[in-house]
Amino acid sequence: MPIALPVPARLLLAFVLVLPAAAHAQSAAMPTCMTLLPAEAIAKVAGETFRDLGSEVSRSGASDCEWAARLGTPGAKTLSFTFYDVVALQASPAYANADEYFESVVSGPEQRSSGKREMLPGIGVKAAFVPATPQVLVAVQRKDGVARLVGNNLTKAQMIALARAIAAP
Repeated sequence: MPIALPVPARLLLAFVLVLPAAAHAQSAAMPTCMTLLPAEAIAKVAGETFRDLGSEVSRSGASDCEWAARLGTPGAKTLSFTFYDVVALQASPAYANADEYFESVVSGPEQRSSGKREMLPGIGVKAAFVPATPQVLVAVQRKDGVARLVGNNLTKAQMIALARAIAAP
């Protein structure tokens, strides 16, 4: 036998049931590392196939992806990509906005290595390359978030090409 709810209670129940679905639909539309940089794009830039080592999207909207080529050999190549969308940045207690997060991504490797940032004009809102040997880093601020790419055994030219690939909306 169905339970008869008064009109205000039915409206509240409908709101409670629809709200999570609407929030999920909004976050599903946000880009992730998987949508911004598929394995085929990496292969095109790096000249070889990279194996997907796994990806994850957190509830806050941050996404992490890992790829590798020639694992177990001296010339093994790896690529780690983290993308914080604007929702994740707004939810973060550590960063007030995308500019602050971008700065932290770039300044960390600078402080730990002798490599200094090289700004990359014309890529995204702003972008930088940091040669933090043996790894190299590229950070790209887009209108919808900030991307952080860390590569091993990838050239500066390859990292900048990857930055260009993810900079476009």
